[in-house]
Amino acid sequence: MAAVRLWQLWLQGLALVWGRAGMGLAHLAATAPPPQACSEFSQRSCEECLKNVSCLWCYTNNTCVDYPVRSILPPSSLCSLSNARWGVCWSRPDEEEERLARKREERRLQSLQRKHERKMKHDEIRKKYGLLQDSDNPYSRFENE
Repeated sequence: MAAVRLWQLWLQGLALVWGRAGMGLAHLAATAPPPQACSEFSQRSCEECLKNVSCLWCYTNNTCVDYPVRSILPPSSLCSLSNARWGVCWSRPDEEEERLARKREERRLQSLQRKHERKMKHDEIRKKYGLLQDSDNPYSRFENE
């Protein structure tokens, strides 16, 4: 019997705490400014859009829209997944990606330089043996007629 009474008192205390918390939240809601619609942040910046946690930023057309809460990921009709941002913008490319792109470009230029050097060396050999057509070499290939 004492356990039932203790349980009732605990539930009443819990209701009192929740009631006061609810009143506090209601007071905060009454004093807080009304939330702005996500569409008001379109054509601004991703950072401004995502200050509102219920918004989604789309980089394809710089729009800020309400996040479609019924689906886990935004549908491609709204914005392609690679261009959609929510929570964080990641507005600049990753440093690792930039470093890899620089390395790739360096390798490409080195490859072109080596290709040019090989062509020059091969042309010298062709010129030496008279295999280059427009050469000014005094020796020419002997042709039997």
